[in-house]
Amino acid sequence: MKKKICIVASFFMLSAGVFGCLAGCSEGEKYTFTNPPKKVAEADADMTIDGEFNEARWQNARWLEARDTYSEKQYADIRFTTSYGEKGVYLGMNVEETGTNIYVNLKRDSFLNSGIEMYMGPIEDGGDSMRCFEFDFMADGNYSSKINFNGWNGANTIDEHMPVVATKQLGGEVNTDACYGYAIEAFFPWGFLEFAGYDLDDKENMVLGINPVHIFSFSYTGGDLNTDRFWSNWAEKYIPVAWINPSSYFQFGKNGLLAYNYTVKTGGTGKGRLEESHGWNYVLAQTDATFVVKPINGASVTKLTVDGVDYLDQLVYTGGTATFRIEKTNLTKDFEIEADFE
Repeated sequence: MKKKICIVASFFMLSAGVFGCLAGCSEGEKYTFTNPPKKVAEADADMTIDGEFNEARWQNARWLEARDTYSEKQYADIRFTTSYGEKGVYLGMNVEETGTNIYVNLKRDSFLNSGIEMYMGPIEDGGDSMRCFEFDFMADGNYSSKINFNGWNGANTIDEHMPVVATKQLGGEVNTDACYGYAIEAFFPWGFLEFAGYDLDDKENMVLGINPVHIFSFSYTGGDLNTDRFWSNWAEKYIPVAWINPSSYFQFGKNGLLAYNYTVKTGGTGKGRLEESHGWNYVLAQTDATFVVKPINGASVTKLTVDGVDYLDQLVYTGGTATFRIEKTNLTKDFEIEADFE
């Protein structure tokens, strides 16, 4: 498109030059036209948007970690986080697929290509949020930006407020057998969120609801939504996600996923294991936490406390394994679990 504009502009200027000569300009005078450079949003000084997670803010952020399983042999390991800066919000995504190929074909719709179809909105927004974005981050670095108040059409404002996205393919180029994943680094200027109607009066404490839907693409040319790709709302495995409802999404803030750390201390003469039900070394701040207790070699659980509060009577046994739940109203900080096995 730019080439066509340049040709038309050059022809117009050349015509103006001919007219000018007829009016007395020197013969042979030449006119040139150059498109002005496109303005790009300027990130914070400590950030380079290049698809690499080597900046300190990525190390200090808490990452959501999950597995999206299509089948026993086809699955994806997904990591996602956020970080706030003086100039905007930074998003980090890493996807590693097993048993599939990474396909991107820009001649078809973005939602048919390998990538993250991210839904994002203010956490206070309920169903049918007008401020809910859909960003289709494709594995080659291209993206499509849509917003609900615009009928899921393009969400575009001035160039210097538009997102900046960089993607690094893992293993090799997309559309080759060598590629097994992609790392996406994105920068959303505050001006972009302001354009969408986000309340930025207290940016430091703003909470974003984010649902990183994942797309498996099964062919390079196919356009069938049911057979050529799989739109995976894998978050439903972890939380009760609702459509276009940011208040039901994963919650992220200035330092990534809103969650709490826990430590486990075991004692007694017997042995056993205790872990969060999804295998996480953290629990989400937004929902109840479920833990699994597995006594070994017939041991019994004789003590179970959470920050000193007795939970032994809350164990629910199924065969030789037990579970217990910590309600989200009791999750306000990092905590310690103590368990004795006899």
